[in-house]
Amino acid sequence: MSKQEFIDRLRTALNGRIPASKVEETASYYQDYINTEIRKGKSEEEVLASLGDPRLIARTIIQTSGSESSGVGGEYEYDAGGHTAQGSYSYGGSQAEYSGYRMGGLLGVLQRMPRWLLITLTVVIVFVVLSAVVSILASFAPLIIVMVIVVFLVKLFRDWLN
Repeated sequence: MSKQEFIDRLRTALNGRIPASKVEETASYYQDYINTEIRKGKSEEEVLASLGDPRLIARTIIQTSGSESSGVGGEYEYDAGGHTAQGSYSYGGSQAEYSGYRMGGLLGVLQRMPRWLLITLTVVIVFVVLSAVVSILASFAPLIIVMVIVVFLVKLFRDWLN
């Protein structure tokens, strides 16, 4: 799908469901966003893949607009192509604003986890790592003790000779 096809599908999905001015604001926002990401060095295909299905974006905007009494903004979350986007949009002036992007994968899972679970996992991981370090050091303990005794005896013998 090309950038123009993406924008056309988004417009088609939004037409008649939200005010025409908001359809154009949303289309303008996504065109600007895609162009900005392309200027940053991403390919058009990468940008469109990260955005996901324009019909899903439209459905989210429509649902959010319908739940807002003023219809001037909202929050949304959708998952497409392994990426979860979460953010907000507001219509003030001539352009929709987007804030926030949450990746899928491990980072996305960690971001969605409750804080208490993250703390618990961190404590468990630290405990496991420290246990492994202590186990490794414990296996070398007899060698270390023998070396300390030998060094002590050598020093004692040198002091006795002087």
